[in-house]
Amino acid sequence: MLSWQLHCQMRLSALSRQPSRKLLLSLLKPLVTTIAILLCLRLLLDEPSPPAHTKALVIASTAATEGDAAWLADVPLDWRIHVYSADRPLSPALTVPENRGNEAMVYLTYIIDHYHDLPDVVLFHHDHLRSWHQGLSSLTEVSSLRTAYVVEKGYVSTRCLSNCENVMPVSAAPPVALEQMPEVRRDGQLGSLLNAFLETEKHETLPKLIAAPCCAQFAASREAIRGRSREWWTELRQWLIDTPLGSSASGRLMEWTWHIWLGEGAYSCSHSHSECMCNVFGRQCDAIPAG
Repeated sequence: MLSWQLHCQMRLSALSRQPSRKLLLSLLKPLVTTIAILLCLRLLLDEPSPPAHTKALVIASTAATEGDAAWLADVPLDWRIHVYSADRPLSPALTVPENRGNEAMVYLTYIIDHYHDLPDVVLFHHDHLRSWHQGLSSLTEVSSLRTAYVVEKGYVSTRCLSNCENVMPVSAAPPVALEQMPEVRRDGQLGSLLNAFLETEKHETLPKLIAAPCCAQFAASREAIRGRSREWWTELRQWLIDTPLGSSASGRLMEWTWHIWLGEGAYSCSHSHSECMCNVFGRQCDAIPAG
């Protein structure tokens, strides 16, 4: 008798709760549907964030200038830093074969050593925080560099001007032998170097004029660097080792031709200072004339 009464009480209690459950479900159903619609819309409309580019900062230094590089401690952590001291290596992995050609030996050595594991973007730079040829401090240049623009362009100078600089003729005379390089003028030296390393199979021809930004501080994409083979870069470094030209002269020839080796063409000019600053560093964009 007691078990039957208990069963009846349980059934009555369940029946009394059913209207409340139905009411609750009727209230929750439109809310759940609304949330599902909003989540679907967000997935459809929100653009996915672009993946972060991998980045390396290659610093050319010497024992005399190592103290200038204290700013590197403040470089954002997503940069991998490689500091080469050309005359006093900091480690076996940061050694150059010879201290020749100024910063060019460091840059070429990094390219050769890291050719098969290059990041998306490499910024080649001196070790000083500030210099006469920079509009921004070195730390600001590194922190503000728009890596997406570098990936798009391939080669980007960090020097922004409103005109071309270092516009120089290139001699079309037959190239001279390496040992004769000190005996010819600059246009002959440029012609001989370009003749030796331009790749005719890629339809590269000797230009009549070149225009190059000053001072050999620039960024390059992995694809731009790999536009030349590792063997090609190795031969260019060997030329730098073997040339009888002094470091100043050979380093200048490299300074004036980096943009060509990295696919920019003979002329590398920024015709608008504000546009260059906006594209390269994301600065002064409001100063660009509309239209």
